[in-house]
Amino acid sequence: MGELTRTQLNQMAQVWREMARNLTMYQASHWTELSTVQHYDLNAYQNSLLTRAQEIDERAYLLLNESLEPALTTSIQLVDQAAHALHTTDEQAKALNIGALSVALAAGLYRNNESSVQLALSELRNLTRPVTVRR
Repeated sequence: MGELTRTQLNQMAQVWREMARNLTMYQASHWTELSTVQHYDLNAYQNSLLTRAQEIDERAYLLLNESLEPALTTSIQLVDQAAHALHTTDEQAKALNIGALSVALAAGLYRNNESSVQLALSELRNLTRPVTVRR
């Protein structure tokens, strides 16, 4: 296991805060279109991501399996892309899935669960991939 640097920890915490902020912006801009349950889900995702960021900020160190170290950089980049995708989508299911997968990814990294991280990354890649229409 490798110990993450303070810079890496700060990056990880910041990406979770940014995703929570972007989910809040999505929720505010689609307020009337969302059901009560969808509002609850978005609030839960935001709370979970902000809690994870606070936990990271309060830790002096975080150990990460060496096999997950490359996934950390990928995770930060992919969550950033997913956060920006929230600005361009009106698809509620896509926005909710981005939130849920971000939470799953944050938990997987925090708990050093490689299979959870790989699954969440794969699904986030699919959600952020540009859609091509065949004619």
